[in-house]
Amino acid sequence: MNVGRESGTWMPSDWGASGTRLAVPLVVDFKAEPYTGEVDRLIGRKAMKVVPVESEAIYMTEGGERKVKVGGGGWTIEPPAAGGPAVIRFWLEFGAGAAKRDVEIPTGQVFFSAAGWMDEEVATGEKARKELLGLLEGTIGEEFKQASDDYGRAGLFEKILKLPRLVKATIARDNAVAKMFEIDKSMPKKNDIGLKPGKFPLVESRFRMAEGGLCVKRNGKMGGSEEYHILGTWGCSPVKVISDTM
Repeated sequence: MNVGRESGTWMPSDWGASGTRLAVPLVVDFKAEPYTGEVDRLIGRKAMKVVPVESEAIYMTEGGERKVKVGGGGWTIEPPAAGGPAVIRFWLEFGAGAAKRDVEIPTGQVFFSAAGWMDEEVATGEKARKELLGLLEGTIGEEFKQASDDYGRAGLFEKILKLPRLVKATIARDNAVAKMFEIDKSMPKKNDIGLKPGKFPLVESRFRMAEGGLCVKRNGKMGGSEEYHILGTWGCSPVKVISDTM
């Protein structure tokens, strides 16, 4: 966990204003057992259990080593939709006292979310992107360049005859670029590629997660509905497979 002020957060203006970051390392166990308690709407209706391996997390401040109690919660994976990746969401329960300068983790639920990909999704996306890039640099790109050059050199009346070819080549190029955009949207970003994949409960193959976001639920301004306020970021890598239960 990398807790601190982020762009766009609705946390109080003095929270994290100094730029301080509070790093809290955790080891958690994602289980394939149903969570039977109440589940927040941010997570979804049905959730599985996630529990910290240790009941306390250790973090450092200027005053030395500190501890905060951490309890379990629930997790879900939202399948890929609308061209985007899958999204994992879960929460953990934090006790009081985790603070460093003007950054403090509020007592209660802290929500985690991040995009995730199975190995097959990454391989399929990379293959499709490579093939499409080959077309853009090859036949589609060459046809567009030649059609553009021919149209540019043509006289006024000859342009009328060459325009349909240019329009067709432009549409083909634009469609290929749009497909490339959709592929990139669904794939890990460059700085996510190095994330180490690992076995994950209820997921058929190895699974990797990008850097994600942290948030907490707070009362809305002026007595409005509850809001989720950005608390920081988090990242992860597999430690070991604790259970292969499906």
